Amino acid sequence: MQAIADKIRHYRKTFRPQAFYALDSLALWLSITLATTILGLLFFDLYLRIAESTHLLGKSDQALLMVCELPMVFGLLQTYFQGAERRYRMLYPAAKRVQLRTPHDSLAKEKRAYLRETFGHEGDLRVLAKTLIEEWEWRRELKARGQEPLLRRAAGFFKLPSPGNFAAYLTGLVAILAGIVIATLTREALFSDLEQFLADAWNLILQLWLIVVLPVAICMLPSAVILTGLKQIGESLLERLDDQYLSYTDFYRFISELLELHDRGERLLLRKTRAWAYWTVRLTISPIQDLPRVVRRIRRSRALARRVAKARHPVLQ
Repeated sequence: MQAIADKIRHYRKTFRPQAFYALDSLALWLSITLATTILGLLFFDLYLRIAESTHLLGKSDQALLMVCELPMVFGLLQTYFQGAERRYRMLYPAAKRVQLRTPHDSLAKEKRAYLRETFGHEGDLRVLAKTLIEEWEWRRELKARGQEPLLRRAAGFFKLPSPGNFAAYLTGLVAILAGIVIATLTREALFSDLEQFLADAWNLILQLWLIVVLPVAICMLPSAVILTGLKQIGESLLERLDDQYLSYTDFYRFISELLELHDRGERLLLRKTRAWAYWTVRLTISPIQDLPRVVRRIRRSRALARRVAKARHPVLQ
């Protein structure tokens, strides 16, 4: 288990995330600033609603904040592709013009060569992934069985509940509170004015959407950006303290990357969605002076696709 963790850790250290090479990118820090600003406005609005019985953000303001998350997403995409290009230029400084796919194709070749050399595997990457999973789970199960049962149960008591169990606990707590409230109401107070009761219920549902549901939905993406960055910083600190540290999630992240490398060798029969996503990214991250050239390439690509389709199925055209 330690040997597998050592190889995977060395792989992750050799092939760092693309954003690591673009930490000084203006797009990255603007995206982080935008995410922090959105979260700050939402939490300040929540404080005003609870403490001062007023609000800072209305419906239109919340909708505007949700729209403002789009530039943040495109900024993170630009950081990713910019980091990939910088890494490629560091390895190949003589390269003049780097296309969007060139760094990723080169990185995939480097990873395949590294896996062949480190793991001594010449065959299918899917077989390597399956072998590593079987070995990892087998050793993990043996390690768990070798521990003292009482100590293992005591340590599990202090762990955080899973998302499913947490939702079940929260639902049960809300049901208990609702039962207590209904049990304390008299029959006259509960059924005296049914129309007013329905109106109050609808008002509470509306306020719940405006105060809780919409702000939480807006917070999801900025919170994920900030928490992911903090998590990666924490993992980097742990890896500096212990170079053999490898979490359960990191192992399966490596397995997922192996399967993605395996899928890159498969020829896709339907590529319309991928082509649309590719040219959308090219349009959104290209400099303004390069937009006419990108548009010409889009037209050329569509014309080539039509000619290929007509050559394959001349009867259906």
